Amino acid sequence: MTVYFAFIPSRAQRTALPAPMEFAPNQAVPEWALKERAQAQHGRTYYDGVNRAVALADRPTADFPDADTSACLLVWKRTTAQAVPRQDELPDELWTLTPRGRVLKNPWAGSHGPTPPTTEKEM
Repeated sequence: MTVYFAFIPSRAQRTALPAPMEFAPNQAVPEWALKERAQAQHGRTYYDGVNRAVALADRPTADFPDADTSACLLVWKRTTAQAVPRQDELPDELWTLTPRGRVLKNPWAGSHGPTPPTTEKEM
């Protein structure tokens, strides 16, 4: 399974356009990314996936100065047979952090999270 995710750094920015989509081969990578970015306001990026051939110190990182403990991830889960999700597709889950730093994985249906952007279609 491939996990695609978009990082929303703060509750205040949940209605803004999500960051570019990142992807990982499992759920552990985005969990770790959410915790690291929310707590340290810095962390590794996975726009090109997880490249284990690159040394840990050389993997791309970014600053997330607006990140706080209200950060969340929009998450799309796909098998290898499924197409890469578009950002205007509704996510499968919304991942948030508890006050103690645990990741909560909530189904998108019924969540009160950010609204993914809609694309304007030309007429």
